[in-house]
Amino acid sequence: MSPLIDLLNANSPSLWLEVSPPRGISSSALLKRLAALSGHVDAINLTDNALGKIKMSGLVFGAAIKQQLKIPVVLNMSCRDRNRFALTSDLLGAAALGIDAITALTGDKIPPEENGRTIPAHDLDAFGLLKIIAALNRGDTGEGKAPLKTIPSIVAGAVANPNRKNIEREYELLERKAAAGAKFVITQPVFEPETARRFIARANQFGIKTVLGILPVKREAMANYLIERVKDLSGARPHLDRYAGMGEEEVRAFSIRENMALMAELAGEVAGFNIMSGGGPSLAIELALQFSHWRKEHRS
Repeated sequence: MSPLIDLLNANSPSLWLEVSPPRGISSSALLKRLAALSGHVDAINLTDNALGKIKMSGLVFGAAIKQQLKIPVVLNMSCRDRNRFALTSDLLGAAALGIDAITALTGDKIPPEENGRTIPAHDLDAFGLLKIIAALNRGDTGEGKAPLKTIPSIVAGAVANPNRKNIEREYELLERKAAAGAKFVITQPVFEPETARRFIARANQFGIKTVLGILPVKREAMANYLIERVKDLSGARPHLDRYAGMGEEEVRAFSIRENMALMAELAGEVAGFNIMSGGGPSLAIELALQFSHWRKEHRS
């Protein structure tokens, strides 16, 4: 089992940074930026073509992170872009490359026609992917053949939205994901402690570790986009409205202060934090470094 699980069980919260792989074929610039996090974060969480925007394979970029930076990798895997055969093959590849954990996602809901192309139908959802991971951990590829000679040990996770208005439905889904084998859950960003506490308490009942999503806001336009376009965050509007009329530097400073205060308040209650880069890693890296220093001071 990955040491990431031990860290999620530790007294001090684990710290992850979520980042998208590069858009093209060159990874050196992003790897150089992420190198500053060595010794500060416990894992890099890689997105998987989020919002249907094509990026470098997370398997390839994750392998480069592990080889060059020696930082553990949590790989998001979306069912939206692959059938069950491709998903199983990628899971075996992830295990062979030493990827530390897989987060199973059904995938963003994208209109059938986007940018002149057709989005393929889902073969599986997150529950089906979790079942495949559990089967592979038993050595079963689903082909009805002899078990694998070398059995992988894939740590599985899931995602959830603590901001959902019908929160009981979200808890039902989370319970099913835990039953299917999820060991941790990465949440959509939270902005105030009570929403986080209610979610953590319910996740604990299901025996699943919570890694809270933390989203630093870069500018007023980003806050407006989240209000207008991301319905999963409709419950966070009172927080996001506070950025109205602020200049970019004021927004960045305010967001760092607010998120540091939130993380410090919840540090003794949550298994970990997943700081989201939201289109660019600079502010997320700054927040991660600040919280890492805070965490080291409060461990002693």
